[in-house]
Amino acid sequence: MRQPILPQIATALALSAALALAGCGNEKTVTATNESVSGVAKKVSDAGLKFNPGRWESTVKFVKLEMEGMPPEAQALMGKVMGKDRTFATCLTKEEAEKPDAKFFGQADERCKYDSFSMGGGKIDAKMTCKAEQGVQTMTMAGSYTPETYQMTMSINGKGAEGKSMSMSMELAAKHNGACNGTEEAKPQAPR
Repeated sequence: MRQPILPQIATALALSAALALAGCGNEKTVTATNESVSGVAKKVSDAGLKFNPGRWESTVKFVKLEMEGMPPEAQALMGKVMGKDRTFATCLTKEEAEKPDAKFFGQADERCKYDSFSMGGGKIDAKMTCKAEQGVQTMTMAGSYTPETYQMTMSINGKGAEGKSMSMSMELAAKHNGACNGTEEAKPQAPR
């Protein structure tokens, strides 16, 4: 089964890394409307928002997945991962932390744009629209952050495999855990 929502999930995970702000108390705020991913990245960089480099340990929990016409075997598989934590660690280098680029805020810049983006004062709120082969998908993100942690809820709605409607929600939480040690991964591990 194709996974048409994976680019949006990857975008969400990349964006969640952006919540690792080193100076959240500095009251800097970035807002954007109808902006490309690279445009938002530039605004964040121009605002002087800096990120905590090092090891970030994250937990993702899928709380909802509904897809029109999902076969029973796929429903059973999804039932096994729903509500279970998936963990992974990423390494944010000093260079990436000081100068985040468009890749830091998600992939598929030409397919996705922020309808709205607001980040500041320890809060983030964003809505993104992405064009997929099956049609338009929308993703909303809302959460909070400190220099050492973040929490976010994300929802994706649109068309899934074979153009059927789908809706998914997930929760992310992460904490900064010192220096990178070389064991960090770019993808989630199996459910616990």
